Amino acid sequence: MEIFGKNPMKTFAQILMPLLLVSILPAQERPWQRISDPAAAQLAAEFASPPSEYSSQFDWGFSDKLTREAMGAILDHAKSLGVMGAFVEPKVGASPYLSAGYFQAVKILVEEARKRDMHLWFDDDGGYPSGFAGGKFTNERPDLRMQALASPQRVPVSAGQQYSYQLDPRTICVLAVNLDTGATQALDSSSGTVNWRAPAGNWEIVLPRSQFRSGPTRSANNQTGAKDGTHSLMDYLNPEADKLFVEWTFDAYKQAVGDEFGKTVLGFRGDEPAFGFNPWSPALLAEFQKRKGYDLRPYLAKIAAISIGGRGSTAPPSVNLDESHRVYADYSDVWSDLFGENFFGAEGKWCSQNHVEMQTHIEHEEILPQLAIADGDFFKCMRGIQVPGVDTIWHQIWHDVVADFPKLASSAAHLNGRPRAMTEAFAAYNPQPDFKEAGWILNHLLVEGISRIEYMGMGGAGPGRGFYSDPGFPALSAHVNRAGYVLGEGRPTAQIGVYIPSSSFWFNDSAANTAFLAIVHQLLQRQRDLDYVDEYALSKTLKLDGRDLVNLSGQAYRAILIPPVDAISRAALDNLRAFAKAGGKVVFFGSAPQLVMDKNFLTATGPADISWATLEPALEITPQVLAALPAPDVATDQATTWLKYNHRRLKDADLYFFFNEGEQPLSLKTTVANSGTAKQAQQWDTTSGKIAPWAGATFAYGKTTLPLELEPWGTKIVVINSK
Repeated sequence: MEIFGKNPMKTFAQILMPLLLVSILPAQERPWQRISDPAAAQLAAEFASPPSEYSSQFDWGFSDKLTREAMGAILDHAKSLGVMGAFVEPKVGASPYLSAGYFQAVKILVEEARKRDMHLWFDDDGGYPSGFAGGKFTNERPDLRMQALASPQRVPVSAGQQYSYQLDPRTICVLAVNLDTGATQALDSSSGTVNWRAPAGNWEIVLPRSQFRSGPTRSANNQTGAKDGTHSLMDYLNPEADKLFVEWTFDAYKQAVGDEFGKTVLGFRGDEPAFGFNPWSPALLAEFQKRKGYDLRPYLAKIAAISIGGRGSTAPPSVNLDESHRVYADYSDVWSDLFGENFFGAEGKWCSQNHVEMQTHIEHEEILPQLAIADGDFFKCMRGIQVPGVDTIWHQIWHDVVADFPKLASSAAHLNGRPRAMTEAFAAYNPQPDFKEAGWILNHLLVEGISRIEYMGMGGAGPGRGFYSDPGFPALSAHVNRAGYVLGEGRPTAQIGVYIPSSSFWFNDSAANTAFLAIVHQLLQRQRDLDYVDEYALSKTLKLDGRDLVNLSGQAYRAILIPPVDAISRAALDNLRAFAKAGGKVVFFGSAPQLVMDKNFLTATGPADISWATLEPALEITPQVLAALPAPDVATDQATTWLKYNHRRLKDADLYFFFNEGEQPLSLKTTVANSGTAKQAQQWDTTSGKIAPWAGATFAYGKTTLPLELEPWGTKIVVINSK
């Protein structure tokens, strides 16, 4: 069996789709904002000193208390460390956030950054989580504050009893429940009142209700500086609230410094918008009816009582596919759609129209069942965002943790045709990493596809805390900038997609997450790179071209792996079946999905017919699974679980970033895939910025063999030129 495919050249769709995408991009879009096809020589010319727009950034607690001189000193300090960008996070100042005094300080900051060829990303709010507009929703539009689905009121009613009720603003509807049969009917309350006589039987009136409820916020306009309930988050699901939010914040920045958008000011950065409870919004009933085709009202009391992810309970989560939980999954599907379309979509659309970018991260990326509670679905949130991101804090990436969650952000970027993914890094790390450990964490992020780093706690004009004060940090910073620059250029190449079981979390199936992560990690330990693919991608955006499924980056998947999942859409199955018929590989693990969804989960049937695919009963990457996968990009003469890589394809070359995650040196004869017949292999040294021939490389059509020596925690970049 060949290690590499017979023809690794780009397919027609891989070439044409990116050209079509570029042709419809706004003329004002900057080079760093789009997928590119540079020649190796173009990258080489800027490798030693990448353009400052591609730099990492530092977190800056900012207010108008800073003088111009103090701002300049902070920028000079960051520049001396090789960090050419800043995430500007408003803090309590002399003037309120969003006031004229605040924006006067912003103008001065932009002037000082422009003088130094440095760049700024502004917080999309006055603190975190994103979505309270510095308190404006609480103070000016309290009707648009965040809402939750509350526990309903219950009123017993005897047979023949007349029940009269005038709806108050928090009552969603009025339900009559037959306690003998369980039948539920929604009573007509369109006039604002209900008059109903109970027929024979044992009845109860149930009044589903909403309530204004918000997670705590740390607001720059809260003079205490506390994270508390002073300023409520907005109703993310409501388009009116989302429109106001961008007007109050983004439009205000545009008025102040709009001429620097896309130049000194590169965009905005969001921080942990989330719910954490069952959300509600006035338009939800109508949207649910339109999207799911049935009335949600009879089920409101039942879904209000459902808790997923172990929330509020010490008992282990248990999977439940009964009627109530199917409706709960439909409800979660709809509210997460609205969250992605209305809040994140509004931010991303505004930024696109104004030639800047939106970068953001949400909550609990490292614990997906908890993310399902807070944000619904990672990929829905990130679909409209230019720079998808994750949070790297506390103990999320460390030597005793399996941490492949950064691939959430890089996969979202790949699927949606975005060149870069970002992370907030090092906040409240425990234990605090020393200089070498920080380097290990950063390289782990880079190899998993994160190409923009935001350094938390780097400090102002002083030395900073922890590893930032190490004399070696400027060199580490240069390494990150160079590697991050080239790893956002060209196109991603992973040939394997692993389906992320997001809807299973709505059924309280934490085991689906465990199996998903185990499959992912086993592949990466065998040097089989991959992307996470979501339901939307499988059912809508991935297009069949020959035997490949091609994403919006022009990247071709030749195998899709489906971990144990409770449900999948018929559209995704149909796309996968056509892919398999064309020669693609589809592998299901464990068993077939129990539910196949058309318009909703409530009427879904199943189990799925997967007779056309490969079924692997074990939840392992067995030799049979490996044999079914496409030929690997990287093959070594010795098995190792410590070698990781990130492969990007340039116009005329292939670029590999190798990382030894282990504590022992690696000495491997390594064969890598490349386009056509390679003519030259080069080492691009991220420490010195120098480029030199890679000694000992040998070439054949479609592959290059080279000696690979990596120190513990060491990295190397090889660029293989084919023209």
